[in-house]
Amino acid sequence: MGKLAENHSVESYLRSLDRLLRHVPVEARRDLVEDIAAHIDEGRERGRNDREILAALGSPQAVAAPYLDDLMQDGNSPRMRTIRRVLGIVALVTGLFAAIVSRSSDSTIVDMAFGPVDLQGLSSNYGYSDIFAAIQLLIFLALALMVAASAVMRPVIARKYSFAAAIVMTIVVIFCGTGLGMFFVPSMVTAWMLAGANNLKLSQDRRAKRSRTIQLIGAAALLIPVLFVLGGLATGAVEGGGAYAYAAVGLLCGVGFLLRYRVALWATSVVGAGLAALSIIDQGMLMAAFWLGGITYFYFGLYGLLWFEKRNAAG
Repeated sequence: MGKLAENHSVESYLRSLDRLLRHVPVEARRDLVEDIAAHIDEGRERGRNDREILAALGSPQAVAAPYLDDLMQDGNSPRMRTIRRVLGIVALVTGLFAAIVSRSSDSTIVDMAFGPVDLQGLSSNYGYSDIFAAIQLLIFLALALMVAASAVMRPVIARKYSFAAAIVMTIVVIFCGTGLGMFFVPSMVTAWMLAGANNLKLSQDRRAKRSRTIQLIGAAALLIPVLFVLGGLATGAVEGGGAYAYAAVGLLCGVGFLLRYRVALWATSVVGAGLAALSIIDQGMLMAAFWLGGITYFYFGLYGLLWFEKRNAAG
C-alpha cells in the first residue's frame, strides 16, 4: 500500500511539472520531465524512497521556475504572443465600443458639463452632426489602432512603442477630463497591460507575488461595493430586486476572483461587458457608474484569465 502511494505521489509530481511547463515548447518540456523521471529511477536504484527523492528535487514550481522565467521574458514565446494578440483584439473592440457608447451619450456629457469646455462647445456647435460623429469615431479608432499595433510588432520594437502608447493614452484621458475621458479609459488600461506584457522582466517568484497583490486589490474592488449594498439592504436604505441581484453576482465574482477560479474570472469579464453595455441604455447619472463599473469588472477578469495560474473548482 505504501509503495502504491509513493508511485502515485511521483506520478502526481510529474503531472504537476508537466502542467506548469505547458507553455514551454513540447520537446523541451518532454526532455525535462523525462530527465526528472530518470533521476527518480536512479534514486530508487540507490535505495532512496520516493519521498526523499522528491524532497531533494524541490517542488514542481521550483523545478519549473527557471524555464518559466526564460519563457516569460521571451516576448516571442507562444504564451506571450497569445497574451499580446488577445490584448490587441481587446484594444480594437473596446475602442470601437467606447466610440459607440460615447456617441450615444454626447447629450448627457454636455448637459452635465463633463469634459473640457472647448470639447463641449465643439460638440454643441456641430449639433451631433454626421461630420462630428465621423470625426469622433475616427479618433477612437485611431487611438485603438495605436494601442493595438504593439501586439503585432517585434518584441524589441514593441517594448518601447507600447510604453509610449500607454503614456499617450494616459495624457488623452487626463486632457479629456471626467466626461469624454472616461471613454478612453479602456484603451489606456489595455495600453498599460500591453506595456507590461512587452516589458516583463520579473522572475517567477515576483510574478507570483504580483498576482497575489492583484488578487487582493481586485477582490477588494469587487467586494467593497457589495458590502455597501448589503449594508443598504440590511438598513432598508436600498431596496429592489436589482440590488439583491448585484450583491449576489458581485459576491460570486469577488470571491471567485480571490480564489482564481476560471469560471469566476470569465464571469467577471462577462459581467463587466454587460455593465458597460448598460451605459448605452441608461443615459442618466448611472451612465458613468455602469461604464466605470463595467470596465473594472472586465479588466480584472481579463487580467486573471491572462496571468493567473489555472485553478478549477476542485482546487
